[in-house]
Amino acid sequence: MGKHSEWRKLVKKLRRKHIRQQIAKDRDHKIKQESLEREQSVDYKEWLENEEKAEQYRLEEEQRIHEEQERKWIETERIAQKQWKELQKQLTQLRFERARQNAKIKEEWEREQKKLKELEEIRKKEVEEKEKEQTFLKEQISNYISNGGKTPELFRIKHETNPGKISCPFFNKTSACRFGDLCSRNHVRPGISEIILIPNFYSHYGLAQVENEHGSSSLEFESREIQEHFREFFFDVVPELEKCGKIRKFVACCNSEAHLRGNVYVEYSSKREAMKSYQTFNGRWYAGKQLNVYFCEISSWSAAICGLFYRQKCPKGSSCNFIHVFFNPKNLYSGNDERSSRSPSREEHRSERRSEWRWSESPERTHIGEPLVDWEDRIEYSPKNIEKNENTKSNHRRYKSERLSDKRKTESSRSRRKESSRSRRRSHSRSPCYKRRKRV
Repeated sequence: MGKHSEWRKLVKKLRRKHIRQQIAKDRDHKIKQESLEREQSVDYKEWLENEEKAEQYRLEEEQRIHEEQERKWIETERIAQKQWKELQKQLTQLRFERARQNAKIKEEWEREQKKLKELEEIRKKEVEEKEKEQTFLKEQISNYISNGGKTPELFRIKHETNPGKISCPFFNKTSACRFGDLCSRNHVRPGISEIILIPNFYSHYGLAQVENEHGSSSLEFESREIQEHFREFFFDVVPELEKCGKIRKFVACCNSEAHLRGNVYVEYSSKREAMKSYQTFNGRWYAGKQLNVYFCEISSWSAAICGLFYRQKCPKGSSCNFIHVFFNPKNLYSGNDERSSRSPSREEHRSERRSEWRWSESPERTHIGEPLVDWEDRIEYSPKNIEKNENTKSNHRRYKSERLSDKRKTESSRSRRKESSRSRRRSHSRSPCYKRRKRV
């Protein structure tokens, strides 16, 4: 039973295969018949010819486009090669130019370095020569101060700012000019003299001018306060100046102008002493500022000092171009007498109020063991000095009374003007025209 069913399955399978083969043969035969019929038809032949022509045209067109692209690429490559060659040529020229410039710069640099070395050698030689001159000058100064003798040739030369021009009259009288070295006239300074000038040595707020929107003004101080301040300065400075020699005259300016403000003139008895003072104080520090010392020539103190200042009648006040002097304490070193006594150390006169005066370390040796004597005790009062002090006090009192009377006159005139303006306003307010306008 089982063998029969297997046989039937095999027969059915073979049968289906045979049917599929027969169908495939029929289909192939039918396709073959149709193709033969289509090949024998005229339309099919025309279509094949058209397809062949189209294929031929397509191939030719592709060939033409390929040749065109090939030609364009060749042309582009030729232009690029040409540009590259030109660029390489330019780069070569630039390299050559750069190398030439570098060589030129190097040559110039070497030449400049050579010049700098020569200049450096010249400068070193000049510095050495100047050092030698300075050393020789210091030796001459030291020898002149120590041993005296003739004045060295170098100090006999006068220094001029504008040679060949007219001398400045104010500088000739006071050795100070508001224009300084920029003055259009000639300023002549001596190489050495008995008088030394220390510009702006003395300073006080009452002398300084302050600029504001209302003009120039200065802080108000009483003359007594400024004189007391100057007295402290005087007793602090003069002992140091006296260490260099005998002082004939000590003049300090109380002008407010910058070129005269606080200037100190010191006249020694000889040029040697003035030179020693110059060597000692030039470049030294005092009260926080460095001192500059100059030699000057004052032919006449009466011509340099304002004559109207003593009478308190100078029309220009503290802005005068002539010297307004402080009154030296006890009339010392004013040129009226010849005191040969020397002052003691300044430590005796220094007080708590004079703590602001600060000297730099003095190069001179201090004398130890000398008795300290008050300066005021060593001064002999003469009737002439007492009379002069009394005259000065009376002049001050007269000046104050004149100022007070002028002030009273001004106040009275102001009160009269105010009263007259009030009376005019009252009369105007009482007039009928004024009342009518007010009513309207």
